[in-house]
Amino acid sequence: MKPPNEISKVDCAIIAKKIREDIFRPAFTFKTSIFLCGADIYQKTTTRYKISQALTSSYEYSTYFDLIYPEDIFDELLYSSHSPDLLSLENLLVESVDAVIMIPESPGSYAELGAFASNEKLRTKLVCVIDEKYKKVKSFINQGPLKLVKGANKTNIVYVNIDEIGKNIVSGIKAFSLFSRDPEIDKIVSALRKLKKISNKNDNKVTLLQLDKFLLPAIYLLEPVSKITLIDIVESAIEDSKYSASSTITALTMLSKRRYVELTDDSYKLTQLGTNEFLSFRKKNRRYKDQDKTVAIDNLRLEILNLKNRKKKLKV
Repeated sequence: MKPPNEISKVDCAIIAKKIREDIFRPAFTFKTSIFLCGADIYQKTTTRYKISQALTSSYEYSTYFDLIYPEDIFDELLYSSHSPDLLSLENLLVESVDAVIMIPESPGSYAELGAFASNEKLRTKLVCVIDEKYKKVKSFINQGPLKLVKGANKTNIVYVNIDEIGKNIVSGIKAFSLFSRDPEIDKIVSALRKLKKISNKNDNKVTLLQLDKFLLPAIYLLEPVSKITLIDIVESAIEDSKYSASSTITALTMLSKRRYVELTDDSYKLTQLGTNEFLSFRKKNRRYKDQDKTVAIDNLRLEILNLKNRKKKLKV
């Protein structure tokens, strides 16, 4: 049973729905969500690192693409006693994105490619980025998993000149703002755009992959807010009571590592970095049709303050 000063589960469900409809979906639904797999992201010589930098360093790319890294999720969830096995977890997560960029360049990524390509549902979402010098090589990779992916959608195999990727990045800053300035990245972008058009991702609920972004406005509106309340909000958001606690802890850990949130007196609040991050995607909202969403956010915050301090009911 919740302490008397906590927000009820009924009100948490209302808050979760309002955040999803008025803040989260307008900011992220138009984006192409990408599960980026490959070699160690911290090794700057890898193709995965180069593609990650290319898609996040440019304002234009970062506006349209939302990159998600498996290790951000797995490091926490895999140690939970309620977590499923790695392969089941990956399958669950991948079903929640528009595309999976797979770069086979390490033993681990070879195994992932084989597992994903063998899964009929995941196969259609794979965008395999291959060094063009291996295009005609007779190998198990070409004759096995890549052949399966090509059978599902031949445009999902993208051959690139690895050495040319990211040459326009200078000290981590893009030297250009248009999509067409990097021919190698443009090949990947073309495949991603096609997948976005036929995506079957469920945009009506928040997924495990999106929880960290969902919790930013939740904490902004409710701070200071307890873990108990956040778990109840997450339970409504992801429509899953079994994993709501472990999922909330995972998302909060990710936000803490980025220094977006801090815990004080058993309650969470945004740091200045976290506030800036929330305001950045709130600002992007304004480019896309809904000027009145800003008013909706402020009104919701006022409603929540009245609920917490004056016990006034939330408007459904």
